[in-house]
Amino acid sequence: MGVLTGSSRPEGPAFLAAAAGTEIAKATGIGALEKLCKPLFVPAALAIALRDGPPLSAVDTALLSATGAAYTTGDVILMLGGGHASRDVGRLAAGAAAFATGHLTLGALMLRSGLRFKPVQSAVHGVVAGAAAAVLLSEGRENAPLAAYGGLLATLSALATSVDRSHGRAASVLSMAGPVFLLSDSLILARRTVKGGTVPARALDVGVIDTYATAALLLLTGTAAAARHAGSRA
Repeated sequence: MGVLTGSSRPEGPAFLAAAAGTEIAKATGIGALEKLCKPLFVPAALAIALRDGPPLSAVDTALLSATGAAYTTGDVILMLGGGHASRDVGRLAAGAAAFATGHLTLGALMLRSGLRFKPVQSAVHGVVAGAAAAVLLSEGRENAPLAAYGGLLATLSALATSVDRSHGRAASVLSMAGPVFLLSDSLILARRTVKGGTVPARALDVGVIDTYATAALLLLTGTAAAARHAGSRA
């Protein structure tokens, strides 16, 4: 929490302010506030990850930065298309493609940092991905890109939760990051079934932001920590 609240490094307070501003925007329906704040919290989380320890190698920095850029692109695509309530499969697929790019680059950095899939985590996430795909495809074949995205996210989460002590203590946050991201996307699916402007809809919108901001911060900082630990042993 010191990194987030300390006055000596502005990226921590910037992350909190951007996330809080997006929560307020979702709770109140102030679209202009969301457009101002939402595109900022992933870059702030990226800055925290890059500066929270010794410098990363050029390759690690590039992979982590590409992840942050892809996540931010996905945020903008979805934000401008109706947000969590959107039923436009084309726009959702475009947003998912941007996030998928980020998941792939982050997964590559995890593998580069020594993380490897473990059987139990892989099996559990396989069941989750299968269940989500079944729900999406039951609504129509046009949801196939979203089902594929869900499988990729579950794969990233399986890799993240395979973290152990050999990757360094600071990387242990990855064990929570993947599941929280899965929860966030599950809330988005739930949000699509709720009428806009209602209390449940706004509560779900805030819940999506809470879980997504948390997951993005933990994924970026945890993977950066694993990369630093791997570099220190090289």
